[in-house]
Amino acid sequence: MKNNILTLCAGFCLLALTSCEKELMTYEGKDCIYFDIRRGAEWIDPDLWAHEYYSTVSFGSTMDNDIPLSLKVQASGMPADFDREFSLTIVADSTELQAGDYDGLNTSYVIKAGETSTNVDLIFHRKEHMSGDTLQLQLQLIENEHFNLMYTNFGKAPEQYAPSANPAFDYNRDASIHNIFVSDVMSRPKQWLGNDVTGLGVFGAFSAKKWKLIMELSGTTIDDFSNAATMPNARMTAIGETLATYLIEKAIAREPILEDDGTMMFCMAVTNLGGNNAWTPFTTPEEYYQ
Repeated sequence: MKNNILTLCAGFCLLALTSCEKELMTYEGKDCIYFDIRRGAEWIDPDLWAHEYYSTVSFGSTMDNDIPLSLKVQASGMPADFDREFSLTIVADSTELQAGDYDGLNTSYVIKAGETSTNVDLIFHRKEHMSGDTLQLQLQLIENEHFNLMYTNFGKAPEQYAPSANPAFDYNRDASIHNIFVSDVMSRPKQWLGNDVTGLGVFGAFSAKKWKLIMELSGTTIDDFSNAATMPNARMTAIGETLATYLIEKAIAREPILEDDGTMMFCMAVTNLGGNNAWTPFTTPEEYYQ
């Protein structure tokens, strides 16, 4: 009797499975296209990294004048046996970058046959109007005969989305849109001997313009100023003397190097090496040449 019951149950299960199998359908319709942005160590499978809602391009952390950025665009579903074209556009109302601030953006891209993704490759250029500011570029994918835009309201799910480094940028939940924030904001490095109030000290008051000039004259990098091992006090003193020599030469030639507030750039060695040609912190050219 027990065996008969087991046999009967097994039959019902098989019948149920067969019935369910007949009801299964494969997906029909257009695939979805979306920005699939993930960033992390190269030695880890990129698909294991969380999605990013935005991208940043920071000229404030490099001396390079050109920075590349690659944005992955992913199609859902299986690969097709033909090329599939898609388009994107710049959302003018949410874009502050100017023409010429970047290159490489096309209006049309192709996901090739047998593939499910492609990259939008851009190169951003440092421009004077970016200095001290953060500017936005917003890109929008366009629906067409191959792709729709289903993923327009993604919520943050654990282990799927990266914690935001800047909540002010992290407001977009539409995967058909991607925001790029380009900045050229340099902040005072850890290894900087100088007083911003009095203007005194080895380097004097900090300014991004002065720091860029220091790195240009001394052949140093931003990373050199990150710790005492690479930038000890003795090295800062020597660099300050190099800067002062240059500033004094330009002042004598009546081509003074000015800070953004119009005062003459200063460091402590200007006083030590300048003699009668020296000046004090926050001196204007008019005061100096009287």
